[in-house]
Amino acid sequence: MSTSVRLLLAGDTALGGSLHGVRVEELTRRTESVRPLFAEADLRFLSLDCAIGRVGDPVFPEEYLIDCEVDALNLLREWGVNVVSLANNHSTDHGLTAMLTGREHLRKACIEVIGAGENAEEASACCVTESGGLRLGWIGFASSHPWVGAVTATQNDAGVAALDPQCVLRAVETAKRSVDVVIVSLHWGKEYIPVPPPDNVRLARALIEAGAHVVVGHHPHVIQPIESYQRGVICYSLGNFLFPDYPDQGLRFRGVASESLLVSVDVEPDGAVVAAVTPVHADGDGHLRVLPEARRQQIETELAQVAADLGTTAGEQAWHRAVRRFEISRLRRVIREEVLDAGFRDGTSRLLRLGRKNLKSLGRSLGEIIGGGQR
Repeated sequence: MSTSVRLLLAGDTALGGSLHGVRVEELTRRTESVRPLFAEADLRFLSLDCAIGRVGDPVFPEEYLIDCEVDALNLLREWGVNVVSLANNHSTDHGLTAMLTGREHLRKACIEVIGAGENAEEASACCVTESGGLRLGWIGFASSHPWVGAVTATQNDAGVAALDPQCVLRAVETAKRSVDVVIVSLHWGKEYIPVPPPDNVRLARALIEAGAHVVVGHHPHVIQPIESYQRGVICYSLGNFLFPDYPDQGLRFRGVASESLLVSVDVEPDGAVVAAVTPVHADGDGHLRVLPEARRQQIETELAQVAADLGTTAGEQAWHRAVRRFEISRLRRVIREEVLDAGFRDGTSRLLRLGRKNLKSLGRSLGEIIGGGQR
């Protein structure tokens, strides 16, 4: 009879911003409500979506800079985190050298790292952990699509593992030859859209068919459905677990962007099953709490509605509608804040001075309104 190992999977996590300067003892107190969930698991995983340390020049100076102090990693040790993925769009925010240094800080804290390395081969390498007599293989990848914008490694250059579908499939097929259980972390999708892109659905299911036991997604900053597919489990997006505000950059998370799922999954060589799903909320100061029953039921209903259409024409149509709604709302907000509120003459000047990044972003929004999300 096979041994079952319980995993706890958490969403996107950053430890700087409004948490900067808060002692780990205080952060531990603020997150006390979720500690029992971590304690019940055999292995714990999250996406560490920030640069570690505050030294080094940003790869993309025009983008948000998400970082944390090295000492903040002690909070992960307090939670008992075993594995983190650095395959995301913020682990390189202070440059590639800083990312590699941050990886070493995690290892010194006895936390395994996937998804980043000195070259593409190292970044996509399988990390093996053992628990309950099972060998578990972990691999992580991040998309370089403009929706995500990760700095991917090459044959000769550092970065994060590139989310190329064929490469991920090969990595799963290779890993399953030497381990009992395969877990794949993917940083993908589009921010603030509760519906996974159809391409994500197809890839996640293909990975389960190829031998992965668990596919866990990050990046959209909102919760997306959890799917039991064949003998595997797919978490399309777990949302923001502990992702504080970065007020100096005007970055704040409220409403659904402050909610996430903590997912307990029991894995064994023959497959994986969801043991528990716990919706949690984080405020801007890092206080975590389990959501009340009424909100939990509401989230469950909303996710079930999206999940029912995954992989169907209706699901693709829902994706296109969600993208159009989001981009239309975003364009209206920009026009209101940058043009109308400033008056036509001053507003037009401000709009023209938005800069290359924002003008490209607005152009992409128009394209996605017309094209319905491109995929």
